[in-house]
Amino acid sequence: MLFDKDTQTRILRVAADRQEGKSFEELDSRIAYVMDMHPEFEEIWTQGEMAAFPQEINGKVVSPFVHTVLHVTIDKQLQVGDPDFVRETYDRLISEGIEEHEGLHAIMGVYSDLYFTSFRKGRQFDNLDYESQLANMSFKKADEE
Repeated sequence: MLFDKDTQTRILRVAADRQEGKSFEELDSRIAYVMDMHPEFEEIWTQGEMAAFPQEINGKVVSPFVHTVLHVTIDKQLQVGDPDFVRETYDRLISEGIEEHEGLHAIMGVYSDLYFTSFRKGRQFDNLDYESQLANMSFKKADEE
């Protein structure tokens, strides 16, 4: 998925269709699933194009649009196993005790930092850097610190 107007329109359509209880095809079902994981965004989807702008939600500034695109991007990487190191990292984090949703967010954080840094500098996304950063990731429970 791209961070573009077409994707924004698609996400808003899925949000509306979801409210009406409609069923979805492959990609749209992934978008709807992400929306189900984030009920805190529910009201924001009714704002139309304003949902693309960062807003304060539960004390954090977040763009529900960007967050959803990132979720779907990482979900797709996990589903298709490409790149394979994303699945390896996710499985490792889960085995270390991280909750599934938080594992997704951890990987999303690395991906988004690299993606937006590359974009701002006009460079290609660096898969080797992505792999290296994920390889160095670990999860420690609060009682282990």
